[in-house]
Amino acid sequence: MRLGTCIAVELAVAAGAVGGLWLGVSHAIELAGGYLDAHEAIAATAAGPLRLSPLPRSYLEVAAPRVDTVFGSTDDELLAPLAITKVAHLKLNHGGTSLSLRLDFANGARAAFKPEQTHPQSDPRREIAAYRIDRLLGIGHVPPAKAVVIPVAELLEATEPSYRTYTGGRLEDEGIIRDGTLRGELSWWVPDIKLAKVGPYQVDEKEGEVLWTAYLQAGAKVPDDVRPRVEQLSAMILFDVLIDNPDRWTGANTMATPDQRTLYFMDNTLSFSNFELGHESNLKPLYRIQVFPRGLVQRLRALTLDSLHAALAVPADGPLGPLLDEGQLRALLARRDHLIQYIDALIAELGEAEVLAIP
Repeated sequence: MRLGTCIAVELAVAAGAVGGLWLGVSHAIELAGGYLDAHEAIAATAAGPLRLSPLPRSYLEVAAPRVDTVFGSTDDELLAPLAITKVAHLKLNHGGTSLSLRLDFANGARAAFKPEQTHPQSDPRREIAAYRIDRLLGIGHVPPAKAVVIPVAELLEATEPSYRTYTGGRLEDEGIIRDGTLRGELSWWVPDIKLAKVGPYQVDEKEGEVLWTAYLQAGAKVPDDVRPRVEQLSAMILFDVLIDNPDRWTGANTMATPDQRTLYFMDNTLSFSNFELGHESNLKPLYRIQVFPRGLVQRLRALTLDSLHAALAVPADGPLGPLLDEGQLRALLARRDHLIQYIDALIAELGEAEVLAIP
């Protein structure tokens, strides 16, 4: 599906929605349509090997960032209490089509547990990989996660007696049980979340999309009360293109703090395809905006296969084995190259100060 014309029209509509900003329709068609002439927005691998110009060497010499997360404590402090005592209570998480559990441990710690399972859309390795890459890029919005092994008997013992038969059936039917255990990932439980909004609208509603898209046009005036969300949405769009998470915009999957000032980049188990451009659901938001975080773009430029290997390293005898394979890593770097090419085209058209206007 060609996106150039519809993107241009939506940009113009969005601009008119908030006033004070007008992106000419002919300019938008030229910019978006020209990019897409060379880059088809399809969920499929490229027909042949990528032939991209290597990034300048200076982009590869950026020091690893110090990561300040949005979770109030260090990753080590949040992960340390998880799974060091027995599971005291288990609850099946509702919603979605995968097997997801909320676990309370005897020491008071709480976590979301996604085990290895028959549902291909929910691979626990990908949640850990998303967390590691989030930290590598200095974002700090993915809840910390780690690999664990938990006996099925312990999980059933922690289940309310009236739900044990049902829970046991789901674990048996959907979980991949090895020697009486389930292997998977624990994510620190974010205690209080709300659906993310901008103004009165959810960010994944049409009206909300029109609003934040308009705020992320070059030169747009952004009200102080929505600026943190808008800037974080730009970062989230880059992150989702990079990891190819097609689940963000499928409805009620973008969460925030109750005061709406902080977005959480949660639920990433459907990410990391072998697609070299990625899913259209991720590319559409990218092509609709013109303003990005300068620091994150710099760190994306610096991303290498070696830095990814280092960030994703796990013990050879770890519970889940390698988090991503070489094909997934190379596809990730191909998606990085495409999004950087898009941003560079905007910079050439609009100027660096206008495009990289977020710190």
